[in-house]
Amino acid sequence: LHTVEKIKIRENMMMMAQHAFWILTIFSISMASCSTIPSQGGPGIGINYGQYSSNLGVPEIGINYGRYGSNLPPPEAIPSLVNSLSIKHVKTFDIDPRVTKSFANTGISLSLCIPNDKIPTLASNLSEAESIIRNFILPYHKNTIITSIAVGNEVSLLPQFSGHLVSAMVNVHTAIKRYRLHKKIKVSTTHSLAILSRRFPPSTAIFHKSIGESVLKPLLRFLQRTNSPLMVNVYPYLAYKQSFPSIPLDFALFQPMNSPKRRRYTDPYSGVTYTNLFDIMLDSVDSAVKSLGLPKIPVIVSEIGWPTSGDPGEVAASMENARVFNQRLIEHLRRGWNKVPPVYIFALFDEDQKTGAAVEKHWGLLYGNGSRKYDLNISPPI
Repeated sequence: LHTVEKIKIRENMMMMAQHAFWILTIFSISMASCSTIPSQGGPGIGINYGQYSSNLGVPEIGINYGRYGSNLPPPEAIPSLVNSLSIKHVKTFDIDPRVTKSFANTGISLSLCIPNDKIPTLASNLSEAESIIRNFILPYHKNTIITSIAVGNEVSLLPQFSGHLVSAMVNVHTAIKRYRLHKKIKVSTTHSLAILSRRFPPSTAIFHKSIGESVLKPLLRFLQRTNSPLMVNVYPYLAYKQSFPSIPLDFALFQPMNSPKRRRYTDPYSGVTYTNLFDIMLDSVDSAVKSLGLPKIPVIVSEIGWPTSGDPGEVAASMENARVFNQRLIEHLRRGWNKVPPVYIFALFDEDQKTGAAVEKHWGLLYGNGSRKYDLNISPPI
């Protein structure tokens, strides 16, 4: 969806193709011999999920608020639109004071983002970090709920930023701590799953060697030391598209639990069985962290969604598939979720000014005029 994801798409396609033959084989065996597979008490059981249970609480759904659109409502109109969706958490891609101020006294939390081009200066200049906190956070934090600040967006694989990233994060955290806000506002950064050089089987996932030890290991240690979450952007649509036709569409769309032909994928090394692509992708992140010799770290799904349209031939990018995916995602989370809430759906609006493939413009729950593209039940059942 973003620059790094585009850069890595060819490599990921090759990676997925290498595993396509045994993915298809396992799916085929599962479909042909469902009666021989023990029934499961819930959705796919991932490494860090355990059995789902009804007492884990209601999942918290967030939304990404991007602004690359020619016809979007002003920031002051956004809180009411977000409330209309029964959403209480918003993630932005900037630190615009107008946006921050618009959410004052609304009960809606904000996750802010420092632009990528600030990273080199932040890494070498603590006073720059202090200036950002003093000008963009201190005037607003008492009235607006600010829960986190991402230092850059998907920059781990970009050499002009990756070497400065951890130092920049440390300085931003130091500046926040100076004002005694470090327990309230966490510092992190978002990652595309392109940081993984191997995703399948999930138990064998690893990070790219170019950034594993030099960037991600110190970054993860910083997050653990500051009790901050790892933020990852998880897009089953992209994995499905890049691996077509080796991953069945219904597996990417959270196939219904009561389906008589429910597909299963079993990791041949861990023995863990999955019934959807989302759980596989998240467990691959946990395995990659473990491969660095580090303990488990809290994970926030900072972006996830499904497009409603795309280029000619992208038939899976449709209104109905987007509705099905997001609704089933919410239902999947309702059955139990022991990662860090919230899960941020991408995105609030279609963004017609985005460049690149046509699919980039069509991830919104809403049109630019604020009307809903399709019905989505986010409110928990009564």
